[in-house]
Amino acid sequence: MVGTTATVALLRDGIELVVASVGDSRALLCRKGKARKLTDDHTPERKDEKHRIRQSGGLVTWNSVGQANVNGRLAMTRSIGDFDLKKSGVIAEPETTLTLLQHAHDSFLVLTTDGINFSMTNQEICDVINQCHDPTEAANVIAEQALQYGSGDNSTVIVVPFGAWGKHQNAEYTYDMSRNFASIGRWS
Repeated sequence: MVGTTATVALLRDGIELVVASVGDSRALLCRKGKARKLTDDHTPERKDEKHRIRQSGGLVTWNSVGQANVNGRLAMTRSIGDFDLKKSGVIAEPETTLTLLQHAHDSFLVLTTDGINFSMTNQEICDVINQCHDPTEAANVIAEQALQYGSGDNSTVIVVPFGAWGKHQNAEYTYDMSRNFASIGRWS
C-alpha cells in the first residue's frame, strides 16, 4: 500500500546518459562546475501533473504548511506503489531524458533522494562534491551535510565520476562542515 520514488541512470556506449525518474528523487549532472538538472520533481504544483490528477478525478489540496498533496495524502503525483491513489491519477510512468556526455566538461552524475534534495540546493550539491577527492568521500560528505542541516527523511546519494572529475573546483566555494544554519538562512 505504501509507495516509493525512483531515479535510474543508464550509460550507453560511454556517451549516452539515459535517466528515468518517478517522484522526487533526482539526477544532476555537474558540467563545467554547474549543476544541470536531469529530472523534474513530480509534484502537484506542476501544472501538467495537477491537470492529470484532476482529469482522473483526484483532488489537489494544500496542507497547513502550504504543501500540495494528492487527495490530502501524497506530495507526489508519480510513485511506484500507492495503489489506492492510482484511480486518482497517481502513475508510476517515469519521465526520461537523454543527455550526451561531454567527458571533457562533465565531472559527475549524482543521484539523490528527497532527504538530500530538500536540505541542499542543486548547485550546493555540485559545489560540495567538487571539493571531494573521490566519489565515496563525496557521497559520505553529502549525506552527512544533509543530516547536519536537519534532514529527517531518507538521505541516499550515489556519485558517478566522469572524465572531468576534479577539474572544476569552484574557487568561490570551500566546503566547510562547520557552517551554521543562521548564516545560510535555512532555519531562521
